[in-house]
Amino acid sequence: MDKMMKSATRWMLYLLALSLIAYALFPEWRSVAFGLALGLIASAMNAFLLQRRVGLVTDSVTQEGTRVRRKGLGFGNRIATVLLLAMFGYQYPDIINLPAALAGSMVMPFLLLIAAIIHTVKENNGGKG
Repeated sequence: MDKMMKSATRWMLYLLALSLIAYALFPEWRSVAFGLALGLIASAMNAFLLQRRVGLVTDSVTQEGTRVRRKGLGFGNRIATVLLLAMFGYQYPDIINLPAALAGSMVMPFLLLIAAIIHTVKENNGGKG
């Protein structure tokens, strides 16, 4: 899981850098680039929260004899992050483009999916070809 998360984070940082370069180079597209950058940041934060939650669940399952039920606001935190981003985009449409921000907030799961597919293909090939 860590390898997939590292590669997905790396690609997300590349996309974030591209959006910040677009923010600097194209003044008429600043709200779109800024919205995309904020969406990418929110998406990465949600992915890290989900990774932490999955780690906590797997740790509690591997502990023998102790049944620990963890309660929390995992899903609520992730939804609240996107809702906060949407509220800022709605409140300040000249600064943050709402469709770009919402599109950016959905990027990290797809990057994780692609990284998982690539990792699985590399692991299953094992150098045969």
